[in-house]
Amino acid sequence: MVRRRLSRTVLAERWPGWVVQALLLAVVGWLAYRGVVNFQANLRALGVSAGFGFLHTQAGFQIAQSLIPFGPASPYLDAVVAAALNTLLVIALAGVLGTLLALVVAFGRLSPPGIVRAACGAYVETFRNIPVLLQILFWYASAIALLPGVADSLQFGGALLNNRGLFLPLGGDRPHVEGFDVSGGIAILPELIALTLGLSIYNSAFLAEIFRAGILSVPRGQIEAATSVGLTGVRAALLVTLPQALRVALPAAGGQYQILAKSSALAAAVGYPDIMQIVGGTIASQTSQALEAMGLVVLLYAAINLGIAAIVAFFNRRLLRTEGR
Repeated sequence: MVRRRLSRTVLAERWPGWVVQALLLAVVGWLAYRGVVNFQANLRALGVSAGFGFLHTQAGFQIAQSLIPFGPASPYLDAVVAAALNTLLVIALAGVLGTLLALVVAFGRLSPPGIVRAACGAYVETFRNIPVLLQILFWYASAIALLPGVADSLQFGGALLNNRGLFLPLGGDRPHVEGFDVSGGIAILPELIALTLGLSIYNSAFLAEIFRAGILSVPRGQIEAATSVGLTGVRAALLVTLPQALRVALPAAGGQYQILAKSSALAAAVGYPDIMQIVGGTIASQTSQALEAMGLVVLLYAAINLGIAAIVAFFNRRLLRTEGR
């Protein structure tokens, strides 16, 4: 009898929540159904077919920068791949540069009071309070305004630098000026340079504080032990302090790297051919299949961020396992 009364009491407490959940599920299902019906009706009215068959048709446009062979005769699928690779390139470059800047600033913030400490503090407070889009536009305008034209290109060994970008030699293929353009080598566009600088500097200001908190979590005795065995300066920081600091800082840093990846969608502001501009812009407008194109954009950014989370989790497990040993 006690069990029966207890069951009825629990049921009386829980059934209102179940009813609310059932009603909510019904409303969501009805909205999804109406959305599908309206979507099909609109497609019939416009005479547009749904699906991803358009990915195998000819794109008919050129991409300014592509890490794979791509031309107007290439299919839309290749354009999606090229845009995704361009996005990954920006994320990788900005992530590496931002991490290096953040580590320098973090250790600088922990140095004895003086010019270095004050400069690193000013760096953090300045760049984390300026919107990242404004920083990207600033570096893009600076690259266009300050760099010389093609005819007056700056030469560094086999590399050329002008307002069209940085041109690096590829094997025996050295970049050279031909009329009003540069031929040969690998071109790094001003848009890529501006985007990389903007994302790396902005996110390094936040990463520096994350790494600084991790460094402060390392017991003072560990640093003294490193000093006692002859490790000082950079060697002590790299071999003793940094590995233990990363154990604390890496989870939070992973979130900041995901913010960096999502912020890369601002590339469209300077015309860099990334996922958002090519897939969500050019392909969506040319094919009139905006829903499918934006669905691809969502899936690609979700996959990139899940990949970052997986990489961070992997290295975090490695650090914990190493410390356990």
